[in-house]
Amino acid sequence: MARFGNVAELATFLGKLDADYAEYAPALWQKGIRTPRQLANFSEPHYSACDVPEGHIDDIKARADTTGSAIVSRDVHEQTRSKRLADAMSRIDTPSSYAKSIERQAELATGKVFNCYRSSQRPIPLALLYPFFDTFFWNASDTADLQQRDTLFTLELCQKMQGFVGKESRRELDFGTLFRDYLQGILPATKIKHQIKGKSIIDIQLQVQIAKQWVTLIYIEVKHEAGHSGDAQQEGMAYHFQDVKEMGFMTKWHTLNPALLLTVVGPTVRAFGLCVDATLTGICEPLSQAMDMLIIPHIPDAITKLASLFHAMPDLVQALRAHYEEAAVETRKLIFMSPSKEQLPYPLWDPDKWTESCQLGARSHKLVYLARGPQQPLQLVKFTQQYGVEAHDAWARAGIVPELLAEPRQVAQRWQQISMEYLAPEKPDSSGWFTMRFLMQSVAKQAQHAPESLTLAPDHLPQMFERAKHLVRSAHKVIVSDSYAAHGDVRPDNIMVRVKDNAVMDLKLIDMDWAGVVGTARYPSLLNTKTIIWPQGVGPGQLLQQAHDLELLQLQVSPDTRYAEVSWRKMVTYSLELSDMDVDT
Repeated sequence: MARFGNVAELATFLGKLDADYAEYAPALWQKGIRTPRQLANFSEPHYSACDVPEGHIDDIKARADTTGSAIVSRDVHEQTRSKRLADAMSRIDTPSSYAKSIERQAELATGKVFNCYRSSQRPIPLALLYPFFDTFFWNASDTADLQQRDTLFTLELCQKMQGFVGKESRRELDFGTLFRDYLQGILPATKIKHQIKGKSIIDIQLQVQIAKQWVTLIYIEVKHEAGHSGDAQQEGMAYHFQDVKEMGFMTKWHTLNPALLLTVVGPTVRAFGLCVDATLTGICEPLSQAMDMLIIPHIPDAITKLASLFHAMPDLVQALRAHYEEAAVETRKLIFMSPSKEQLPYPLWDPDKWTESCQLGARSHKLVYLARGPQQPLQLVKFTQQYGVEAHDAWARAGIVPELLAEPRQVAQRWQQISMEYLAPEKPDSSGWFTMRFLMQSVAKQAQHAPESLTLAPDHLPQMFERAKHLVRSAHKVIVSDSYAAHGDVRPDNIMVRVKDNAVMDLKLIDMDWAGVVGTARYPSLLNTKTIIWPQGVGPGQLLQQAHDLELLQLQVSPDTRYAEVSWRKMVTYSLELSDMDVDT
């Protein structure tokens, strides 16, 4: 039978079971553990006396065979893990006891967990679901209103966190104690629970009592170091989702269960917003950068910035409390044009202003909606952080773009609400407005198979391209803020074409997010350069030029580009000549 010669050998054996378990070796050695058989037969009370969490006890006992050899096979580990997942609602071990980052990522089944693009994470940013998240984002970076208590707390916290910490539980205790004293001095009606025994609970949580029920507003997950015992962000999401399911907020209170998650990984801290939407999808959105809890003399403002993060938390707690108090007694009524369960941005929640609301199209990552107010026509409502309002207004007066139906409205602090005319298709006679991309694909795919169903006759394509070129040139001639403007994204997707009797009747530009005055407006930092071929000179942060608009249109409609279908190449030989695309100013 294998026998441990010293505490180091015992720690090595436990570390092979799981990296977290090695820290239990000194206490177990003191209790007389010398063989794997003793590990397998050691009683749970004795394990608890050695500060081994309950969830870890089951795993150690299951994988240390009475024959004296450690069981590390995949089958046994999967059996143990499956058992834990099966009784998740009644008693679930801490995710860190069995879930490494790759395992938790697979369980969540969300793919790109750390990809914050809306198309892979969520349809709506948290700031458009609950404005207090956006307020927290700004307050967390505002150092103007800092109090002395904020700075003193941050200094003491840094002194604790930057020192050597032998155990993860020690870091949890230090952070939790200081955080409790700081917040409860400001928010006396709150309760902060600190958990270090591995129960089915987050490491630290701040709770308030709403309708005779304790509701967690802040979750804090602490890790000794990055990747040491699972991923703090994903485990925080799992605990929040577990609370939502167990307490039934979705059905009782009609809320998306907003909360704040703090991840403490070594001497760094980061804030995330949490929600669970109507499709039972967990949402975790970063609200701050990862910030060092270190005292760095040559970067004195690091303490001030960190203090601002904590200074913003009391106001967020009060806003979260107010939300749950309202949600506990009032049902927010949303009227949809279709039986979709999709959520709407909060500006569309007002039933006095909007009687019907739904998302436009199947591309859920686009924040574009159809809405109708009392005795009002259907309109298109768009939410964006950047928009060429001046260019849109000037071009609308010239009939080049849809008409603005209201002044742009500031939503939260980072978003604008743009309401405009809706260019709708008119069915069933296949007339109305369509994107140029749709018409191009329609001709390419249907001409040989169902010519009677064509929205646009193939011989009208050259006319459509010529008129699109003329439309762009007309936009370039319009005075915008005593100068001239460029669109920045003149692709077939952003040109609307009105068709009647298989002929082109009118064209308009849409999607003026980047549009602006030439020499001032710039392309965004996040520019798709992987799947879109841009003209030379276009790049993240580069200045917009009118020549780019016409060159991009040429690249997109030419049959020689890689965007064209094979059938398109065979059928259409028309192309725009770059020599004809001079820029009139």
